[in-house]
Amino acid sequence: MPELPEIVIIAEQMNRILPGKKIQDISIFQPKCLNHPEKDYHDHVSGKIINSIKPFGKWIEINLDGNDRLMVNLGMGGEICYLKANEFPPEKSRIVLRFTDRTGFFITLWWFGYFHLVLKGENHPMTHSLGPDPLMLSYENFEEILHGRKGGIKSFILNQKRIRGIGNFYIQEILFRARLHPLREIPSLSSKEKKRLFNAIQNVLTNSIKLGSSSYELDFFGERGRYRLDQSIAYKESAVCPVCKSKIQKIKTGSTMQYICPKCQKL
Repeated sequence: MPELPEIVIIAEQMNRILPGKKIQDISIFQPKCLNHPEKDYHDHVSGKIINSIKPFGKWIEINLDGNDRLMVNLGMGGEICYLKANEFPPEKSRIVLRFTDRTGFFITLWWFGYFHLVLKGENHPMTHSLGPDPLMLSYENFEEILHGRKGGIKSFILNQKRIRGIGNFYIQEILFRARLHPLREIPSLSSKEKKRLFNAIQNVLTNSIKLGSSSYELDFFGERGRYRLDQSIAYKESAVCPVCKSKIQKIKTGSTMQYICPKCQKL
């Protein structure tokens, strides 16, 4: 699933070449990912000019002239990729947009995903209640978000209403670097541990963005990033911790799984 670093990279690439392009037509092959009747997309999207593209957690915000917006969430394994002039989209495409210069982009949605139209003055419930961008937080802001909260630290950070953009891929590296067990209760965290966690979030996400995001996901031009978890423990069951050489364990954390070092990340 594309998370904050992947969305940041894709939005930056889209914003580099798409503003000013006029949408000629839109083809929709998976209506269940829409929030409006399909006719509304043809009426309100075709003929519009793209103004800008912004990342918003795990969402891509495409701003059109007239103050309408397209909100894209790629779900599990989805892709959004550029089409050169007269280039054909793959058969697995669920959405295809074409511009008047014959370029365009396609969207694939493997499991779930959303392609929402937000009209001028309209509220978008799925993004309206999202928490702040973790890379825009100061440590003081982060402390305030944690203050008085209960429950496990992993489930809290994965809650998009608390902090947006972090999923199960990056949380594993973040918690390993912070030396925190995913089931640690928030009230049990010391100030020093909170600081380590904040720094780990900043470092992991920033490093992935610098490297073009994850090697597991495609960017807007169909290329893979250079960020790999080579120095971590994620997805390396039966391997050894690069710090203490303990055997890596795979544990269940609610509805997700997590790779941990039992010595560096004690519960």
